[in-house]
Amino acid sequence: MVKKISEYKHNFLTFYQKHEVLVSISVFVGGFLFDLLTLSRIDDLFNLIQQAIYLLILGTLLLCEIKIKTGSLVLSDKGKKFWQYHDLVVHFLFGSLLSLYTIFYYTSASALTSFFFIVLLGGLMLANEFPQIQRLGMPVRVTLFSICVLSYFSFFYPILLGHVGWIPFWLGFFSSLGTLIGIWRLNFKVGPYQELLKKHVLAPILGVHLFFLIGYYFSLIPPVPVAVKKIGVYYDVVKTEDHYNGKHLKPFWKIWDKGSQEFLSRPGDKVFVLISIFSPSNFRDRVNLLWYYDDAKLGWKLEDTIPLTILGGREAGFRGFGSKQFYHEGAWRVIVETSDGREVGRINLTIKHDDSTLVREFKTDTF
Repeated sequence: MVKKISEYKHNFLTFYQKHEVLVSISVFVGGFLFDLLTLSRIDDLFNLIQQAIYLLILGTLLLCEIKIKTGSLVLSDKGKKFWQYHDLVVHFLFGSLLSLYTIFYYTSASALTSFFFIVLLGGLMLANEFPQIQRLGMPVRVTLFSICVLSYFSFFYPILLGHVGWIPFWLGFFSSLGTLIGIWRLNFKVGPYQELLKKHVLAPILGVHLFFLIGYYFSLIPPVPVAVKKIGVYYDVVKTEDHYNGKHLKPFWKIWDKGSQEFLSRPGDKVFVLISIFSPSNFRDRVNLLWYYDDAKLGWKLEDTIPLTILGGREAGFRGFGSKQFYHEGAWRVIVETSDGREVGRINLTIKHDDSTLVREFKTDTF
């Protein structure tokens, strides 16, 4: 039995050394798929604890890796046997955490600027699997780990406090920066490789936090944990005991439209925008529906702002709507913004005058 285990181990090591890139990518994808299949609500306690454990293990491995490379940690023979597998664990954990955070950011992204952030994050995630990037070693891994730590705290405080805004953001920012700088001061403040470590460890930590700081104030970072689940344009909204029903005239073949995005207006019609917004349990905040009209001379012009108070906890999202009675014909856009001014959703519509007197047969969308 011992001989067989030893043989399997030898065969695996031989294969791993010969196909290291393929194995690393496979393990990374495995981490991605594992998280995708086990993904639950962002505010799930088990999910938060699991992420914290992953970050702790990953941080410990990266710390040991830096210390080994700088000679401040020397492994025993037994330790070296285990250490040869550490790359696989690191790839799995990065695959799991980065895929999770990319998914969370993606579900909250709406504006094009937010999608640039998602593309950048996804690009970093994939770039880490290329040998040319892996040769850079420490700076890349420290950058990715800093993104993971800052993302965790950025999600944690809005969930804990029940709202988004500058207070949860700054709490997350300083918690992340304080944690990473604390690790730096405890382990790398003194030593023979100070200049190298400042360049390869401290600089990536500060760079990531500076990027997130700029990204927050320029609305580049999606407003996780708030996410628009569903949005549509309707002629009326009727609330029943368990549902909101939006009445529309969308032809059956316009499967890409959300309600009546081509709004054929008759005298007395109001334009309703009905939304379903996910937010964590015990979450209470405000979103604003910003109604923009495409003026022929002035371009997109803000015509109205309708605030909605959202309550979290419902799996399918909190339902609410805003309506507009006075409007012009033409192109409109309704943008859903969080209380701190970050876009979480939008919908475009075109209002046209309807001269017909035929009886309209409304269909219903249920939220």
